[in-house]
Amino acid sequence: MTTWKIAGIFCAASVSVLLADTGLGKVNKKGIDLDLRSNGRAAADEMVATGGIVTLDEVSPVPGESVVPQIQLRGGNVQANDGGLDNIQVFTGFRPYVKFTQSETTVAAYGKNIVATYNTSANQPLVQVSPTSLAFVRRFFSGFSTSNDGGETWTSGFIPPVPGSIFTFGDGVVAAGRHGDFYFSGLGTDALGGFTIQVNKSNDGGRTWSDAVVVQQDNGGDKEWIAVGPDPGTKNRDNLYVTWTSFQSTGAQLRFGRSTDGGATWVTKTLLAPPTNPNPAMPTNALQFSAPYVDPITGRLYVPFLHFSNADADFIRVLVSDDAGETFSFLNFNVPGAPIASGVPAVQPGELCDCGGGPTGGGFRLIIHAGANIGGGRFGLRRFVRSARMVMQPAFAARNGMLYLAWPNSTSPVFGDPAGQSNILFMRSEDGGVTWSAPMQANPSVATDIHHVLPALAIDTDPNDVHIAYYTQHSDGTIDVDLANSHDRGQSFPADRTVRLSSTASALAPTNIPLTGFNTTNYDRTVRPCYNLGEYLGLTAANGSVYAVWGDGRNSVTEPVNSLDPISGQTHPQQDVFFQKVKAQ
Repeated sequence: MTTWKIAGIFCAASVSVLLADTGLGKVNKKGIDLDLRSNGRAAADEMVATGGIVTLDEVSPVPGESVVPQIQLRGGNVQANDGGLDNIQVFTGFRPYVKFTQSETTVAAYGKNIVATYNTSANQPLVQVSPTSLAFVRRFFSGFSTSNDGGETWTSGFIPPVPGSIFTFGDGVVAAGRHGDFYFSGLGTDALGGFTIQVNKSNDGGRTWSDAVVVQQDNGGDKEWIAVGPDPGTKNRDNLYVTWTSFQSTGAQLRFGRSTDGGATWVTKTLLAPPTNPNPAMPTNALQFSAPYVDPITGRLYVPFLHFSNADADFIRVLVSDDAGETFSFLNFNVPGAPIASGVPAVQPGELCDCGGGPTGGGFRLIIHAGANIGGGRFGLRRFVRSARMVMQPAFAARNGMLYLAWPNSTSPVFGDPAGQSNILFMRSEDGGVTWSAPMQANPSVATDIHHVLPALAIDTDPNDVHIAYYTQHSDGTIDVDLANSHDRGQSFPADRTVRLSSTASALAPTNIPLTGFNTTNYDRTVRPCYNLGEYLGLTAANGSVYAVWGDGRNSVTEPVNSLDPISGQTHPQQDVFFQKVKAQ
């Protein structure tokens, strides 16, 4: 076994120089560098910086409100991931490795086959190679669970890496083609340790997966997303599209890959490399969270993403292509008072907090949280042990020129405001994006609900039905998952058509535990501080049903009694993936 060592920890492979802590992957918001990197991107950077080691009644969210008969939960919540794969490892002289995190979910369906994907810490075994050093045998962050009976039973596994590699870094997304094939995009490395954007394919209903195929070797790559849909000129052929962020010394770039042969080969290019802007209220050289979508009727390709400024409000923007990605142009929203026609101004949800310093820290992040402020944060920022990082990834869908856009928005005009709450906002266009409705709130207002975040949006073949799933945080800090439903093409989301998907509220896990100085740790040492719910949940509509998957903390784990563990012996929430089927008409 070839090992390499930095900071006293070994890893059984070599990885090329990535971003480390160079300042790439950040944007300055009001004097503080906000970390834009995903958990997978940060985990890869950590390897360079540190050595890389180490049945239910339908319930409304609104008290006293009844849910209309057209909205029905089919069965109860089902745990999709195999909890038996979670494990704890204890080594003399080290804090325990409690590997119990599954979250950041997506879902796709074809017939009775349903595939859920998620980030997982369960398949990262360590060995002790000396009294002071550990080695990871492999690090597979990319997990999946498959049901071939419509969601009643599930089997779990790990997405294969590129041949010769022992790394996948999650940020996974699953999509289904029109002929029943499933495709998974994620982050990883090639056999030589170069950081990669990569895609796997399943042609047996998600039971097994091919080895990963490299879309592009990109040492700055992060936060990829995949879409599948008809070529606009050759409608009987499905194209695959992947977009991602590439952090470069000149700023973040939006990159693009296309495959016309089922993912066997790819062509790639840079779509957008914005420059800096001296006006802090204008878009600058930082972007993230692209999520391509193909109109299943027209084949038109949309690429929504978040474009950052150095002021309070950032911008949701959408690139569009009518020629399978050969050329792109921006959609215009023409929001009154907006500094650019092609952007929807949006203030991201969450409080700006300190998620820990040092090479394994979480940096400065927007979070939702529970419990007391433990103090001691840099720049006077607050710190909370139970934290979940927040992002603003646009949720988008399109069908035959009808466009739908949802996002989480702070109730405060001030970025990172501790007093800010958040709601899910929604816009629609009936003419392919030429004109748009005014933003409206999709979630019902409940006095005891403070945050509505990380939305996912899905539509089915019925043009009337639009569905938005999201996490709801209550004033006691607990989390539920809700589904808002429109039956008038998104003109309204009535409170009596909103249903609670989670059968029980769950608490946030201890993900930002103080160590020394400004350093903190996640209870699960294989993931970064403040990583909890992940950065998105999964929703799809197929076969006349709606399928949702999410990261859920209803289950618990007890820490080993260990003098080095700051939460030794404590029992606390841990994250699993739960599934719910809904009939929504």
